[in-house]
Amino acid sequence: MNKILSAAIVSAILISTQASAENTTVDTTSNKDSSSFITAQSSRVGAIISLGGTVIPQKEVNLVAKMPGDVIFIAGQEGDRFNKGDRLAAQDIDAMLAKRAQAEAQLASADAGIRNARVQLRNEIENPNSQSNAMMGGLPSMMGMFSDPIRNMSGRGDSSSQRNTNVYGMNIQVETAQNAYEQAAAAIRELDENIDNATILAPFDGMILRKMVEIGQPAQPGVPLFLFGDTSRLQIRAEVPARLVRGLHKGMKLRARLDQNSEITTITVNRIFPMADQRGHTVTVKFDVADSKAAPGMYTEVMIPDPSASSSNLVTVPRSAIVWRGSLPALFVLNNKNKISMRLVRVGEQADNGWVSILSGVKTGDQVMVTPSSSTTSSK
Repeated sequence: MNKILSAAIVSAILISTQASAENTTVDTTSNKDSSSFITAQSSRVGAIISLGGTVIPQKEVNLVAKMPGDVIFIAGQEGDRFNKGDRLAAQDIDAMLAKRAQAEAQLASADAGIRNARVQLRNEIENPNSQSNAMMGGLPSMMGMFSDPIRNMSGRGDSSSQRNTNVYGMNIQVETAQNAYEQAAAAIRELDENIDNATILAPFDGMILRKMVEIGQPAQPGVPLFLFGDTSRLQIRAEVPARLVRGLHKGMKLRARLDQNSEITTITVNRIFPMADQRGHTVTVKFDVADSKAAPGMYTEVMIPDPSASSSNLVTVPRSAIVWRGSLPALFVLNNKNKISMRLVRVGEQADNGWVSILSGVKTGDQVMVTPSSSTTSSK
């Protein structure tokens, strides 16, 4: 009797546990998030080729040193934003300032030389040969009677020729002084330009993408300082085989996947380079991308249509919906009893919408779980 009673109690406990488990399974299924399922679609497969690309800023420049000198100022680090005209870096300009002071002294001397030459010219015009006659009490004028071939034995010479010669010489002195002035002024302008070049300014609104110098580091002309770019507008750069370029045109809408992301984003053909690479026989194509998750340097997969390939319509699902049970791919589908069922499938190629084609196991219209976990199982 005790054995019979014990068996009855155990049976009751097992039935209660099984009923509780069934109720739990139903509740989990009924309370599932509908957004975790997506409808399998029919898409074109076989006419799309996925190519690797890189996200780049629409505007990107390498800022290099223009003058020799130690770096004495750096405005920021990678990721810091600046407005157009902001100072990014500066080099030591003490040597150039010393040369500028020297050029200013030369300019002042040249200016004094111009004034002196003009005064001498006026004096020669108003008092012909006055400078030579004033020396040594007029002795040069007396000696000129014997040494100057223009003068005759009577002491009289061609005074107009002598005067023209003196005036011409004074004009040459004025011109020489003016040339010295212009040379000193040009040296100052060159030094001012070099001083300005020692300061690196932001060419447009953007951010520092890469910093290649530190304070105290000597820099020569041509040494890279910053990689600066405008990240407010991004592009994708891809090398497209020449046979696929004929199927592209500016403004064409395509699809791309960003760096291991299951989501597909729309991109637009912005520029097709006119010349193919001689080694790889590929053409550089740039695409505009508006996805806020994109970042410079990120790897992308660009889906390019192949006009020469035949295509067919197959069932497609997101790549994230596929799970692997050992070596077999599987999907979790919502059946007609509103319960989750695992189905083994055959996976095909990537479709033009970025999803993966399924050759067998599901049909168009089935509700497929988007992101199943490794612990997901079929409902009982």
